[in-house]
Amino acid sequence: MELFLPDKYPVIQGSPTASVGFCTVWNKMDVATTAVPELLKKASLIGTLYSRQGVNPLLRNLALNPHIQTLVLWGFGPLSQSPFGRSGSDLIKALWENGVSNEGIILGTEFQIEPEITPSVIETIRKNVTLRDLSDYQLREAVDHLPTDSSTPYMEPVSFDPPAPRTVETFPREEVGFTLRGKTVLEVWLQVVFHVMRYGNVKGTQYGMEQRELPGMQWIIEGEPGLFPVNIPSDWPNELKETIGVTREAVEQYHKVFMESSVKEGVAYTYGSRLRAWADESGMQPIDQIADCIIGNLKRSPDSRRGVGITFVPPIDTFATVDTPCLVSVQALQSEGKVNLFATFRSHDIFKAAIPNAFGLLALHQQIADETGFERGALCIQSVSAHIYEGDFDHAKKLIDCAVIERPPAKVWDASMADPRGAFLIRIADGNIVAEHQGPNGSILGEYTGTSARELSLKIGQLCLVSQVGHALDLGHELQKAEHALTLGLPYTQDHPLALKK
Repeated sequence: MELFLPDKYPVIQGSPTASVGFCTVWNKMDVATTAVPELLKKASLIGTLYSRQGVNPLLRNLALNPHIQTLVLWGFGPLSQSPFGRSGSDLIKALWENGVSNEGIILGTEFQIEPEITPSVIETIRKNVTLRDLSDYQLREAVDHLPTDSSTPYMEPVSFDPPAPRTVETFPREEVGFTLRGKTVLEVWLQVVFHVMRYGNVKGTQYGMEQRELPGMQWIIEGEPGLFPVNIPSDWPNELKETIGVTREAVEQYHKVFMESSVKEGVAYTYGSRLRAWADESGMQPIDQIADCIIGNLKRSPDSRRGVGITFVPPIDTFATVDTPCLVSVQALQSEGKVNLFATFRSHDIFKAAIPNAFGLLALHQQIADETGFERGALCIQSVSAHIYEGDFDHAKKLIDCAVIERPPAKVWDASMADPRGAFLIRIADGNIVAEHQGPNGSILGEYTGTSARELSLKIGQLCLVSQVGHALDLGHELQKAEHALTLGLPYTQDHPLALKK
């Protein structure tokens, strides 16, 4: 019998004359054939379905083996009957009940079958292969219900091309809420551009053009040394630097936007005018939210949460169709002698405006730190709508291809970017793997023991003891290495390869 990529999608071959394909749902196929050997005589192919994606190799194997004319689903047990366990079998039932569209989408669902598998062949399979669900029976009873007759192939075997890598416009992601952090504005900004271009949805705008938008982007700059960009890559062309606003002239202009209250003739407002000299037409005394509300409150009470400045003025901006502030609020909070600044943008043009915005905020941040006597801490920018306009798609794609996707990952550990939640020292002691959790200052925060990498990984994950993907991957690698050493009786030293015996 011909099979589709049997090394990748293993199945057990039974009787070549049997007309049954037996599909276990989250039950191991080898356990089933060992428990009831008669299954090998009554079924031609035995395989296990774990997920919705398993529908594709199942259809490919049915097309290659048209003598199979009964497909049996057997999902006996609590895991097989859970919503997660049933995801694949429910999809197969929907396919047999409803059919498939010309685009390969199973009707009544959003699932698309691999385009290499032609809908016409799928329909031929549906019409000639009977689907039976025997999940209510224990294994012995299910096998007893299998037909024993052989069958004549209903078509010639059909082989489809392997699935080709898809051109993905938008990668799957969380619905809302993304957090990125780094030392400098440029470092974090590159990550933001990468995430918007890779994960942002393409949608329209009020201006007739399209955009890529990622909702709820939070990006944190924790160590920008000054108020102007440094270490700008030398291979960035001047046109790019001017477009993204990384030039000294652009940054100086945005310093003024945040630091000065005056407004030039013909300009409706600036962030500085709204934050530093707001007054209505009644002749009221202008309000300086930076000096009076933010700096004043922190001076009066360092733990104050009232250090807020807003730019959105309801009587003006509620019904405005243009010139509504993109930055809507800033707030300063003191923690452990550092003043951190939080800025919320309702709408944020990431490619053209985000860098000068960030450096303008840093200038404001520095003023608040200087006048309150605290050290300047982190700048946290909340971009509710982090977007890049279609006119910048090509430039943004070229930039992230060069600066992110095609760049090899760093292999030397950067201590300045260590996980703020601490590190783990792994050792083997008394027949156990021991993971000692240490804080950034070296203090011991906890100790976790177990005999398997999975056991310890689940516990560390449950307690959210790591905050970085890279740290989690490295920790999992070390725990698995320690488990191998424990099982094989080998010496284990963290961050060193195992001394495998030859």
